[in-house]
Amino acid sequence: MAATPVNRRAEVKRVKVNKPVPQLSQPVDWNRPVNITCLETQLGFPLSFSPGDEYVLIVNNLDRSPRRTKTISLSLQETAGDQPENCYFENTQAPDATPQASSLLNASIPQRSSDTGPLVNEAESDEAPLESVRYFYLFVTEGDLSDKKQYTRLKARLIQQSPRVAIYLDDQQKPEELASGLVNDLIAQLENQVLDKIERECGPLRDVDGNGRFTIFLTPWLSKLQGGKTTINGFVRPSDFRDNIMEPFSNHCDMLYLNSALKPGPQLLDLLSHEVTHAAVSSIRTTGTHSLPDEEDWLNEGIAHLMEPGFTNRDYRISEFFRSPESYPLVVSDYYRAQLWRNHGCRGAVNLFLNWCNQLKSDSQFANQITRHRLTGTAKIEQLTSTPFPELFRLWSLDLARQSQAYNSLNSTGNTPEPLIHCGRFVLAGPAIHDWNLSDQNHTSLKIASTASGFVRLKSKSQLPEKWIIKVQGFQSMQMTLLKIEQASQLVALEAEYASSENPMDSNSQFVEVHLRCGHPINSKVEKICLEFNGAYLSQLARQPQKRDATALDDSDSIEPRSGLRLALLNSETQQNRQVTEFNALIPRTSFEGKTNIESLSWKAIVISETQQRGVAQVEMAFPSLPPHRIAKKILEAAK
Repeated sequence: MAATPVNRRAEVKRVKVNKPVPQLSQPVDWNRPVNITCLETQLGFPLSFSPGDEYVLIVNNLDRSPRRTKTISLSLQETAGDQPENCYFENTQAPDATPQASSLLNASIPQRSSDTGPLVNEAESDEAPLESVRYFYLFVTEGDLSDKKQYTRLKARLIQQSPRVAIYLDDQQKPEELASGLVNDLIAQLENQVLDKIERECGPLRDVDGNGRFTIFLTPWLSKLQGGKTTINGFVRPSDFRDNIMEPFSNHCDMLYLNSALKPGPQLLDLLSHEVTHAAVSSIRTTGTHSLPDEEDWLNEGIAHLMEPGFTNRDYRISEFFRSPESYPLVVSDYYRAQLWRNHGCRGAVNLFLNWCNQLKSDSQFANQITRHRLTGTAKIEQLTSTPFPELFRLWSLDLARQSQAYNSLNSTGNTPEPLIHCGRFVLAGPAIHDWNLSDQNHTSLKIASTASGFVRLKSKSQLPEKWIIKVQGFQSMQMTLLKIEQASQLVALEAEYASSENPMDSNSQFVEVHLRCGHPINSKVEKICLEFNGAYLSQLARQPQKRDATALDDSDSIEPRSGLRLALLNSETQQNRQVTEFNALIPRTSFEGKTNIESLSWKAIVISETQQRGVAQVEMAFPSLPPHRIAKKILEAAK
C-alpha cells in the first residue's frame, strides 16, 4: 500500500454535464443491454416478462463524494398507460475494444518456483560503502498526519546489501529474530524479478538519497500502527521521494517499509511487486523541477495490484468486493481522509476496474502510460481509454453483471469461457445480485455508495399485466442499465438460514447450525461448500475460507479436520425441472473467536455438470450478535 502524503495539493475540478436529449432512433433490441436514460429522479417504465425471462437492473451512483450513499426504491404499480415516464430507452453502444468479460474470466494463476534465484554477489557492486546506521521517521498513531508529535524516530542498522538493494533492521530487533531466509529472499526477489519488471513496465526508481540502492527498512512497528490497532505488511510513503518536504514528514530516501514479521515465499513476491510499483510511481511523479501531482489513492493502489504476479494480495479483496459491490466506492482520491484506508472492498473494486481498462488498451503499455500521465483521477482514465468516465463506468458495471451470469451458469460456451472460480485461496462467485421477485413483492430498495454499482435481478413467476409499471424513486447522478438474462434455468442459486429462529449465538451448544438449500440444473451436483467470514477491515488471516467436499457426503456429519466445520447431506430431489440439494452445516463457535470485525457470513456452493462445467452460487447471511461475556467464557472453556 502507499501511505497517504502529508500535503495533498488542493484540486480544482471542471465538471462537464451533458443534458440527455431523447432521440427517436431505431427500436430497442431487448436482447442487448439497454440504457434507461433518466430525465428525473422519479420515473417509471413497463417491462415485458415472458415465461423464463429475467433481467438485471444495473444502478450506478456517479456521485464522487466519498462515503455518500444513495438509496434507490423500486415498486410495482398499476398505471393507466404503458409508456415510459421521465425516461427513455436506447441500446448501449459499446466500443469495439470492450472485452466480453473481465480478465479474471480468462486469467490463470502464474506458476512460480519457490527458488527465486541465487543471491547477488555483494562484491559486484562498485558503489560507495553504505551508512551502517540510519534513522527513519515513522507515523505510528491515529493523530493528524501533519502533526510532528505523531511521528517517532527509529534507529536502524544495515544488515545486508546487494548492488541495488540495502536492507536496514530496526535497532530494537536482532537479525536472528527474523524468519529464516527472509533477508536472502528479499534481495533475491528484488534483484532477480521485481526491480527489472517494474522498471520495464512502469519506470525506474529515483535514487533520492544518492547511495545507489533501494532501501528496505524492516521494523516491528508495522504490527502496531494506529496506536496498536493496525497491522500491515508494508508500505511506501510518497513524501519520502520529495526533496521539498521537511522531516519528519519525509525521510528523503527511496525506501520501502516492511513488517519484520514477514516470511519468505510467493506471498512476499506479490507484496514486493505491489510496493515497488508504489515506489516507481512516487519516483516518476516527483522527478524534475515540474513534478507531477500526487497520484490519487485509488489509481495508485490499482496500478500496484495490477503488477502483482499472483493473487495472494488480491484474492480476499476481490471476494469482499464481489460480496457487496454496491457498498464500495471505486473513485477515492484520498483513502485515509475518506476513512476508507485499507478497505478490502474498495481495493478489490479498483483492481478489477484497472484490469478491465487494461484490456481496453490491449497494447501492453497501460501500466507505463498510467504512471507517467500528467493527469490523475478520472481525467487520466478518460484520456487513456478515450471514453467519458460515466460511460466507461456503465460499461464496466455491465461487464460485472455479465461476469455474475457467467459464474452462476452451467451453460458456458466458447464465447463465454468458464470463469476463474478458484482465485488464490478463495472461491469466486461473481458480483452479488439482489433478487426481486415481482410476483411476490411489490417493492424493494438498495443502498449504493458513491461510484459504486448495485445489481437487482428482476424476475416474475408469470407475465406481468400490461397496465403495471416499475416505478423508480432514485437520486441525482443515477445511471441505469437493463441486461436480459438468457437461459435463466441454467443458473444456480443458494439459500441459507440459521436453524434457530432466535439468535443462534445465545445457545450453549458448541456449534452454530445453518440450513443450506442449493437449486441447480438437473443432471448436475453440488461439488463443494465454502464458508467465508466477511468484513471490509477483517484481517487477511481471519478471512481465510473454510471448504468442504460435498460429493461424498451421506446423511452423517462430515468434519473438516482443520476448521471443525461439519457438513451433512439432508436431501436431494427434483422440483419443477430443477434439482434441489439440502445440507446441514455446523460452524464451531471457536471459529468466531478473535474476529471482532466480522460483518456477515457468506456461503458458496460449486456445482458441476455432467460435462464438467462449473457454476458457483453464493448467499450472504447476517452475522449473529455476539453473546454476553459469561457465554463467551463458557465457549472458551469448552474449547480448551
